[in-house]
Amino acid sequence: MNRTYASILALTLSAFSAGSAFAGDASAPKTREQVKAELAEAIRTGDISYGESGQKLNELFPHQYPAKPVVQGKTREQVKAELAEAVRSGQPPAHSGS
Repeated sequence: MNRTYASILALTLSAFSAGSAFAGDASAPKTREQVKAELAEAIRTGDISYGESGQKLNELFPHQYPAKPVVQGKTREQVKAELAEAVRSGQPPAHSGS
């Protein structure tokens, strides 16, 4: 384990153990095992911010981490069906704000 990786790991562990700021939903606190599992997954996938740039390790060094799965978009027919349903129910379509 090189020195930089060890430093990143130590900082990440201290950040997760510092408090519940990363807990997300305060009404459902996570167990220690859940947090450890999430940290292990983040380390494995490089989904951890590095340095002041805020870039994640998997963005800085993509060749060292597994590729993220590609999320399929909606088909034209699905979008048309959603719009037709929104018009029928009186719901305005969502505005993307370009």
